[in-house]
Parts: sequence; C-alpha cells; structure tokens
Amino acid sequence: MKKSKNNIDTGKLIDDFITKKRIFKSDLGRDINRNGLSILAYTRNSSIQTGILIDICHALKHNFFRDIADKLPEDFTISQQDKFISEKDQLIAKLQEENKVLTIQNEVLLRVKG
Repeated sequence: MKKSKNNIDTGKLIDDFITKKRIFKSDLGRDINRNGLSILAYTRNSSIQTGILIDICHALKHNFFRDIADKLPEDFTISQQDKFISEKDQLIAKLQEENKVLTIQNEVLLRVKG
C-alpha cells in the first residue's frame, strides 16, 4: 500500500508511548480484546484504522488523535460549534476575552482605591 507523503506514523506514536510508559503489548492487547502480536503489528505499521486507535486511546487513557493533530500545520482549521476557525483565531478570541476581564478588574480596583 502506498503511503502519503503527509503520513503521520501512528505506529511510532503508539510504540513511543507504550515504551515510555513501560506498558506490555500483551496487556494492551488484552485490554482491547486483541493479542500482543496484533499490538506489535500496529506499532510496526505507519497507519492504523481509527476504530482501533480509539480503542487504544481508551485503554491507555491517552489522546493519540491530539498527538496527530499537533503534528498538522498550525494554519489548518478546526471545527468548533459548527464553525471552522483557525487556532490563531481561537487564541485571539481567548486573549480578547481575557483582556475584557482584566479591564473590568482594573476598573474595579481603581474605584476601590480611589
């Protein structure tokens, strides 16, 4: 099977995580109703079916989808409340909201002091 030039190696992501956390492939396999050899195959393959990855996420209580998303370019949009906005737009909105709160707090402090 031909791999995309943009492929993110999910096998390596999983393998690095279970190696770092010292998780046995046989234990993970048991947790997702597969054998240890299946887990070995997943870690050696550069791609994985999302359903299997979801099972692994739940078993390890780790969001590999976030790890994958973090490897995508920052200018990619994300879905939020049926709108597609970039991470930069999200950060700007968050900072604007924080600025409003700080402005109100500052005004209150000036009134109390003065």
